[in-house]
Amino acid sequence: MSLRSVAPVVAGILAAILAADTAGAARSDGIDASILAPGLVQANQAIARLQRLTEEAEAIGTAMFRVHNSIGEKRAFAAKPPDCKTDWLLDLGARSRELGRAFRDAVQSARVQARRVENMTVEPTVAPLVDPETNHKVTTLLERVDNLVRGYPEASTWQQRYVEPLLKGCEPELVKGTGFPDPVPGVDDRKGDDGPASAKKAPLVAVIAIGGGFLCPGAVPAAGVMLVSGSICYSDSEACDCEPSAVSPATVLGPEAKAGSAN
Repeated sequence: MSLRSVAPVVAGILAAILAADTAGAARSDGIDASILAPGLVQANQAIARLQRLTEEAEAIGTAMFRVHNSIGEKRAFAAKPPDCKTDWLLDLGARSRELGRAFRDAVQSARVQARRVENMTVEPTVAPLVDPETNHKVTTLLERVDNLVRGYPEASTWQQRYVEPLLKGCEPELVKGTGFPDPVPGVDDRKGDDGPASAKKAPLVAVIAIGGGFLCPGAVPAAGVMLVSGSICYSDSEACDCEPSAVSPATVLGPEAKAGSAN
């Protein structure tokens, strides 16, 4: 066989090898890409996560707004402008800053998850399997996230325009203090879509935990803005030698002595 007749055979073999390598590169793990498309299980998990993140962001927003309302009321009824020696300004100013950072992060997490759910539920492997009830739940959650996305800039603007000028030159410090209960007793101003209130678990409440102790029951280390549900108390040790009780949004839990921000 001449070299001229061998060349086409060698070229064909090389082409086949290159084609196989290219296909192998596309499926380097040997998994058919089509089976990696999201299904109903993944969609339901993503929706559940979105609901949790939305509830957390709303709880932090509730605490933030109530602190702002309290600052506005105290400022309106104050005989003279508050200064760096005004206890309520230092206290509420510290709470508003702590909650503001947490609110920003929570809204961002909810927004990212909302876009993920929105994209996932229109996938051809998911859309035909989504029942009307689930579709309504997703729509409601997306609307709630949109409200949060609009609400954070408003809260941030209010903080910068009305609170930060008052705090200029001051050193606000978090100290143990009560929160702000529902304006109307027995009314929860956080939205939900899980059925009647009587059938729902206790709502999330955003508190601020300081001082290096623990929130009980559970002996969870104090870590700044935290979401709690039901009765809670602060303990200096993991022994949880404290009496749990209901808390209101923006409560600061910690030792009696002053302590700085947990963040």
